[in-house]
Amino acid sequence: MPQINLIWGFAFPQTFRGYPLAFYIALCQYVVMVCIYCKSETKVVNSRAQKRLNQVWRRRQCLSCGAVFTTEESFEPSGSLVFDDQRTKPAPFNRDKLFVSLYNALSHRPDALEASTALTATILAKLVQNASNGCILRSEVILTIRTTLARFDKTAETIYSAYHST
Repeated sequence: MPQINLIWGFAFPQTFRGYPLAFYIALCQYVVMVCIYCKSETKVVNSRAQKRLNQVWRRRQCLSCGAVFTTEESFEPSGSLVFDDQRTKPAPFNRDKLFVSLYNALSHRPDALEASTALTATILAKLVQNASNGCILRSEVILTIRTTLARFDKTAETIYSAYHST
């Protein structure tokens, strides 16, 4: 049985290589955020998860000067997810490689940049949901990209499949 660590009231196995997004969403609310005006502590007044963008919107209020400001918090995939292609050593997940491969597959479209950006966020959200112990297998990444591209643009899915096999 894996050993359980208790950090800030959250229990998770010691064998995790990364943490799921839900952990970061819960944790960020308790990280000390300082006021952008007077550098004093702030409190969270309102908080909303934005599923599509993988981030959390928070309204904060300074405890000293009373100033109110908004933060948008998101997680960094390279710091919390591990990409395992089962041929080489596991490495941090690289969002930029995902974006470039999507951009190359969508290069025939006039809106390739915007589509690649949106699809990168969509695919990353799906991968985070399906990641087990913060580890993403190469075959899962390719399958997720193929199914998403097939629903979005068949030509792009064909181009991507030509260069990426499972």
